[in-house]
Amino acid sequence: MRKLLLILTLLLVIASMYSCGNQSFEYEGEYVNLYSQALNSIPGTEGFIQSEIRFDPEINILEYDDNGRILFTYHEGNKISPYSLLIMQFSNENEVCYYPENSFISSSENVFDDIDISQLKADNDWNTEIIQTKCNCVPIKTSKDPLPLSYKQIKPFYEFVFPGDENFSDDRMLKYFLSDDYGRVLIVAEARLTDEWAIMMFLQDGTYDSENGYLILTDFYTYQKSLHDFLEDVSWNAPL
Repeated sequence: MRKLLLILTLLLVIASMYSCGNQSFEYEGEYVNLYSQALNSIPGTEGFIQSEIRFDPEINILEYDDNGRILFTYHEGNKISPYSLLIMQFSNENEVCYYPENSFISSSENVFDDIDISQLKADNDWNTEIIQTKCNCVPIKTSKDPLPLSYKQIKPFYEFVFPGDENFSDDRMLKYFLSDDYGRVLIVAEARLTDEWAIMMFLQDGTYDSENGYLILTDFYTYQKSLHDFLEDVSWNAPL
């Protein structure tokens, strides 16, 4: 009897842990447009702050320009970009629009250099007319989309990028980043054996280019130019 009670207790604990780790999340804050932009701009985001339960990320508006652009901060504890400063161009009830290149900067703390802020504003045409043809617009959502590829599809590429990592046994450290109009998918992965992250690109059928289809992030906070160059090299959002 005692053995049976012990087994039942262990099963309940395991079920509880599984439930906590797989609970759904919906953003309930007032800045759903800014939330949606951050998820589509910053690699490694999950859309929530993880504690014993999941909380809304911290989003704070700092400034508006003369044409309605918004300068704001986003924080969820993302290891690649713990704190980020972003500029939104405009939004409506259905979508949020921003410049896809250099729309944010990141830091390990909620402090940003004045020179970097000025450059971010210049890159995003702060206080000048919004050029809609330069904008990328994404649907407004209240949660991050799940991984569109299975662990088994991702595993071979991960093991190529991080050779010798024999501890890759599940998808806990894999995060969906983006998809383009032609079915390409970007996945962010954290290495188990080294303090490294990679952005890996897959085609819609799960195939990949093992030589050119990934980017190792060597600087977690100032990788935006490297990411931009990588997306150009893999012909992101260009017809297949």
